[in-house]
Amino acid sequence: MRDEVQNSAKLFFSNELFLSRIYTVWALVCMVLFGFFAIGPLAFSMGKKVTLYKEMRALNYGLNVKLQSLSELSADVSVAERFGPILEATVPKELNTHSYMVLFMQQAAASGFSVKNFVSSAESEGGEVPIVVILEGTGDLSGFISALEGMQRVTVVDSVKYEKLTDSAEATVNLRIFNL
Repeated sequence: MRDEVQNSAKLFFSNELFLSRIYTVWALVCMVLFGFFAIGPLAFSMGKKVTLYKEMRALNYGLNVKLQSLSELSADVSVAERFGPILEATVPKELNTHSYMVLFMQQAAASGFSVKNFVSSAESEGGEVPIVVILEGTGDLSGFISALEGMQRVTVVDSVKYEKLTDSAEATVNLRIFNL
């Protein structure tokens, strides 16, 4: 076999003009045929792969940016988890207006008012629960409002209407509490 390859190589590079031209033409025909049927689809496939590679590289970069952002947020969440019990006391998950009403009445009594009417909304809109309270008495209204806003549970006083009656005063307080 080796001898045949050597003889073919010698014949290809020999001075025999006719055979060397046949081999040259045959080699060119093979290169054209294989080039047309093999190199074209290979180049087309490689072009698609380069495009896919660029897209994957851009996608990988975007994923790495999001991964870094998520790791920063994860660190923030782990720090915030320490404050969960405090948040639960300030803005509870469940709507419990009864316990809030008890604390409200204690603040009202400490300020010199009695609660005539306490009406809370049965529905929570976006976590906000509106409450309308009517107070009676001649207490310190500014101290009462300050005490309400200083309660552990978040309370926002929206409006206060104060009316002086003949023997006492009446105050209507619109406020909001929150739940998660």
